[in-house]
Amino acid sequence: MGRCETASASIGIKILLSDLVSQINETNFTLILELLSGGFIEDGDKYFNDVFSTIVGGNNRPTNAVDFKEYLTTEFTNRGSYYKSRGYCTVLIPTLDNGCLLDKPLLVPLKDILTMDRWGHERDGSNCISRPIDFDLSVNIEKYKDIEKTEIVFILGQHAG
Repeated sequence: MGRCETASASIGIKILLSDLVSQINETNFTLILELLSGGFIEDGDKYFNDVFSTIVGGNNRPTNAVDFKEYLTTEFTNRGSYYKSRGYCTVLIPTLDNGCLLDKPLLVPLKDILTMDRWGHERDGSNCISRPIDFDLSVNIEKYKDIEKTEIVFILGQHAG
């Protein structure tokens, strides 16, 4: 069985994690959980998303807004990415050399434009996809109107696994 790599282009929301976490309260707790669960870190290839996923998706995370806000503030301040050694035995070493998660932007796709999967074993080469420019680029953000400091952005994402 091969690996799947998925690339997608979408329109979504961008917000610094520090700005999002600072706004957590009982009223918007569920909405912010949804944003965190559906989003990913804008990180190039520095492994911030791996660390982010373990923090947000962990089973030991608090279930009320006040404790969750404190938990995220602590975790996102004290954790960043990691150094990943290459070779026979992969070693992961946590590092803040590229900054902490609290200072990173969260990207949340809201409307897909294009998505493409690529299957295979260590495939080299190029793939592409297109679609006519006959679609509406508007995004309904009414649901997020009370979340401050968001920006509507074009997102290009890639996932392998």
